[in-house]
Amino acid sequence: MKNVLETLHHSKATQELIRFWLNLPRPAGSVCPKRSDFSSARINGSLPEVFLSEWYSDDALVVVQAGTVLDRLIGLDMTGKNIFDMTPAELVHDERLYYRALRDQPCAGLITRSMINFADKPFIYRTVQLPLIDPFHNVRYFVGTGFVIEGKQMEAEFGDTDFRKARLVERRFFDIGAGVPSEKKKTGASDDGSARPNG
Repeated sequence: MKNVLETLHHSKATQELIRFWLNLPRPAGSVCPKRSDFSSARINGSLPEVFLSEWYSDDALVVVQAGTVLDRLIGLDMTGKNIFDMTPAELVHDERLYYRALRDQPCAGLITRSMINFADKPFIYRTVQLPLIDPFHNVRYFVGTGFVIEGKQMEAEFGDTDFRKARLVERRFFDIGAGVPSEKKKTGASDDGSARPNG
């Protein structure tokens, strides 16, 4: 588990967040740390890239804290916004399933999307989500980092692909001690829980 997560070094902020999250204490019987033990201010210099969201229902995943990097990329302050309301309509269903899977069988996740920001500029955006539990030991929070893939890295990973349309490019789950969701096995996940959606 630890080794797989630590290979996600897409950015310095991602490395630092994963290292910090892995070293947080876990309550007895839980594979996730508590939200009350997490403080993004303690992640050295990575606060601008870290975001925190809270699950309210299948229709509401609200950004509690958004780093300035995310705000600048999207083109507005994301704090207090419902992620599902901000997600392109064609991606909402997959987004809900993804976060529900992270909650139902606690695991870490990575999702890559092609999107268009509010300035009508296309970009590839990859996020890593790590679960946090509430006082009742339910996964209710997700802390993560987001980063843009562009230029030569984009060409190396995706070739000459037109990303003018919003779409799910990649989705992966990572075992943190409770396995990976069975949904992934249906989409052809490998042992580390990775998969690229069909289409």
